[in-house]
Amino acid sequence: MEMIEPSMIPDGPIIPPSRTKRRIFPADASVILVGCRGAGKRTLGFIAAKHLGRRLVTEDHSFEQSTGCSRAVFLQKYGREAFKQQTAIVLARMIKPNQTNCVIECGTGTLSPVIEEILKGYLETNPIIYIHRDKEDLYKLLKLPVTDAERLLIADQKHRDFSNLEYFNLYDPSGEGQVTEEIPVRSALTSSAKLVDAKQDFKSFLDYIFGHGLTRSWVLNPFSVKAIPPEYRTHTYIFNLRLSTLINTNIDLAILEAPAEAVELIIDTWPNNVLDIIATQVALIRRKLDIPIIYNVEENPREERKRLLEERDAVDLELMLHGLRLGVEYLSLDLERSPQLVSHILATRGRTKIIGNYVAKGLGAPKWTDDFYIERYLYAQRLGCNIVRFARFCAGARDDALRQTFLDRIQALPDPKPCLIAYDYSVFGAVIPFQDKIMNPVGHDSLEKSSREQMAGVSTTRGSLRDVFRKGGLQPLNFYTLGSNVYYSASPSMHRAAYEHYMMPHTFDARRCTTLAEVDRIRQEPGFGGASLTAPFKVAIMDRLDHLSAHAIAIGAVNTLLPLRGETDSILDHANARNRAGVASKFYGDNTDWSSIVTCLRRAISPRNSVQPSRTTGLVIGAGGMARAAVYALIKLGCRMIFIHNRTKSKAEEVARHFNTYALEQKLIRQIDGELICHVIESPSDPWPGSYQQPTMVISCIPASGVDDNPPVDFRMPSQWLKSPTGGVVIELAYEPLITPLVVQIRKIREEGNTSWVIIDGLEVVGEMAMEAFELMTGRQAPRRLMRRVCNETWEKTCAPFQPQR
Repeated sequence: MEMIEPSMIPDGPIIPPSRTKRRIFPADASVILVGCRGAGKRTLGFIAAKHLGRRLVTEDHSFEQSTGCSRAVFLQKYGREAFKQQTAIVLARMIKPNQTNCVIECGTGTLSPVIEEILKGYLETNPIIYIHRDKEDLYKLLKLPVTDAERLLIADQKHRDFSNLEYFNLYDPSGEGQVTEEIPVRSALTSSAKLVDAKQDFKSFLDYIFGHGLTRSWVLNPFSVKAIPPEYRTHTYIFNLRLSTLINTNIDLAILEAPAEAVELIIDTWPNNVLDIIATQVALIRRKLDIPIIYNVEENPREERKRLLEERDAVDLELMLHGLRLGVEYLSLDLERSPQLVSHILATRGRTKIIGNYVAKGLGAPKWTDDFYIERYLYAQRLGCNIVRFARFCAGARDDALRQTFLDRIQALPDPKPCLIAYDYSVFGAVIPFQDKIMNPVGHDSLEKSSREQMAGVSTTRGSLRDVFRKGGLQPLNFYTLGSNVYYSASPSMHRAAYEHYMMPHTFDARRCTTLAEVDRIRQEPGFGGASLTAPFKVAIMDRLDHLSAHAIAIGAVNTLLPLRGETDSILDHANARNRAGVASKFYGDNTDWSSIVTCLRRAISPRNSVQPSRTTGLVIGAGGMARAAVYALIKLGCRMIFIHNRTKSKAEEVARHFNTYALEQKLIRQIDGELICHVIESPSDPWPGSYQQPTMVISCIPASGVDDNPPVDFRMPSQWLKSPTGGVVIELAYEPLITPLVVQIRKIREEGNTSWVIIDGLEVVGEMAMEAFELMTGRQAPRRLMRRVCNETWEKTCAPFQPQR
């Protein structure tokens, strides 16, 4: 292979600068949504406006303001040509004064050259997102004849010419009345909120556009799997998934849950309508697997026809640009492709990280100590690649010593420098056991290896991790749930199932402890991996911890305890020391109770009860550590009127005081007006305060044992506090017994048909808590479907037979 000299790379992209679509925008740039009618622009516009805290500007409203009549009336009155001219005028007047801090929905179903040029003028300054959806869904929605619908879809694809980003609006069935739980005695037998997945998908896409994704994850929790990219973690794996496999097998991606730290989507076939097919698969991967995507357009796929260089570069450039439009996290770019193609991709990559890829093929592949590799690494660095990946063909025994010499040479280079991936491969794929600690290619047990696959052999993430543990690279650890009443905990079975999923030889036990001295003895053990804390330790242990998350400080309680075994004070060093044994001298405390509650509430809040800071009221029963997390969860959802009731009034006042102070510090309320975010309601006989709306979010934090001076478990909610005309959501955090008096009470109200209340039982919340704890403790994505199933099965076997049926 010949070295590509930097002088061969053109100074600029091969298209005019005004059309480069570089995809890096100012933080206040308005988001512009385009696409045909029925694509979902208005709904996504509302989601974007709320997420970004911006004003939604719609072309329909602007048209009516400008002309005094609706678009339909104008069209009927003045004809199509006049309508097109007026639409262009309205669009220009609408965008120009709203170029910042807005979300703009364009009704560009009727396209014209004038409209195209107007939008092209904003390609460099604003994200212009082409929204489209599955054509079958569109047929049903618009109720058009097939010929008209096909004509509409063909015209719709022209939006790609004057947009710089693309979003496939995947169908979301949530909130359509489906039963969310099959266990008859369980409480959560209602439909969920609408568009739960769609909201999360589009919010994540917006975070990518503005570079907020990692920042939000880091602020949420620096130890979360989304806060640290896979190239900066140890023992990470890449699941190779081919487009040809997705097309030919029609597999449900949900069964491949937690397959690796990222998925490499390899474009190895070019069917008709390939751009739409890729957009659909990217959307499905995001929703079903929820891991970063490495987008790889294969130059010479096996079992496909050979292409001439000119055709290959033209087609592959279009496919790569399509990946950038879709906002993939990484793009694998073979740096030995034509200089013009490489230059074009690097100039238009936006926020996508580029993996500079080299494959040393054939029996004559240079040895690792050859200058071939160091020269190409330095070249990739000069180009601005984020990661450099080498795969070297190895016909015989690999030479790890020579490879280590190469790694040492790269390590000696001054920082900053690209991350490095380097491994040998053979005709069977990447040589195992893996030589590298990051981003090794793997397959999946549920998928037969494709005959087209070159790098991912028979290895899987779980098999590779088992090998690492066996060789001592990682060590078995002991994890716990610690508290005074943990005998019925569902957490151990969930964690054990997740360990088995990854073949990690850890243990998880529920250990009864009543004193901090007992907790201290457990956490000082060399094999201590982490613990979930319950009463009475959530508040009491805080003074004994070296570091606390921002959430734990805000709440004033801890539910997750992690040992810090990093050799430095770097969070990254501590994160990469997870799954390693040794006596820990420092400990980290976090609180995930609140985020689990938020997750459950978001799934259940109906559109008519959506949180509005000026109106929505929440009610929390209890004043212990869990009640603190519940108040914090309501605040994070945007609720600014929260009532607390506890048997001991002074404890409720203490919690209210804590969060009123927090609200002032965070400038959520104004001190000069004497505003309060939390109020205490003293007695169950008190009427609901007349100046506040009835609560639509009720969270009962009464432990089954009645400890922490909370109201007893047989506490019954005063009926005068449950008069919301639109119903709401009730979370019952106790789950032993699962059918508490509160659950029975809400069921009765619901069955009487007066209002619609959604019940979330304690088992659902504890499941979310266990999943978050697993990810924090191990640094691995939780196999959520598996853990939910095991949670339900464990409860059915051990507790369900003894539950009251009403």
